[in-house]
Amino acid sequence: MTTHILSLTLLPDNAQRLSNLCGRLNEHVHQIESHLSLSIQQRGNIFQISGSESATADGRYILETLYQATSQGSLLSPNLVHLALQERLPSQPSESENEFEQLFIKTPKSSVKPRGQHQCDYVRSIHQHDINFGIGPAGTGKTYLAVACAVEALLKEEVSRILLVRPAVEAGEKLGFLPGDLAQKIDPYLRPLYDALYEMLGFEKVSRAHREECH
Repeated sequence: MTTHILSLTLLPDNAQRLSNLCGRLNEHVHQIESHLSLSIQQRGNIFQISGSESATADGRYILETLYQATSQGSLLSPNLVHLALQERLPSQPSESENEFEQLFIKTPKSSVKPRGQHQCDYVRSIHQHDINFGIGPAGTGKTYLAVACAVEALLKEEVSRILLVRPAVEAGEKLGFLPGDLAQKIDPYLRPLYDALYEMLGFEKVSRAHREECH
């Protein structure tokens, strides 16, 4: 197999962003190398990528995409790098275009597309089963995708309401230490759910629905 060598210069040359991109002890770079079967050498903002033609093209795309993300102040993590890799890599051959189209979630304010095989399996499971358990690291889309599926079901009139449920006690912290009544104590734990609903339905619609339920 022919080894291709590709040189990539990331601009602007920003030490803090480059450190964010590479990760602690270059863990993000090693993750990309392992996933794409590449060799990546770095000197400042210049990267030399070695591997197959398709792998070097994928590596260049991933590095450019992640470096662009750092311009928004995003703190990269192995989970985010993994999601970027899953989004770039081709889908499993067993999946048809029609199946992926069915997983595309449309909401009034935005459209949500599962990224990677695990997210596709998660959304498919939500569509097919009444009860699902999403287990995984923070930042991998568990809450956001679940809310998107709930909003879609509500708009299609497959359900009549969305119930937001959280445990009365969080692991490692008792709600009794927080001020306010029970609703106010639980509210911080519901915030990610509300934020997703605001993004998909709009603040006014969500607030109105909440007031109607309270009365």
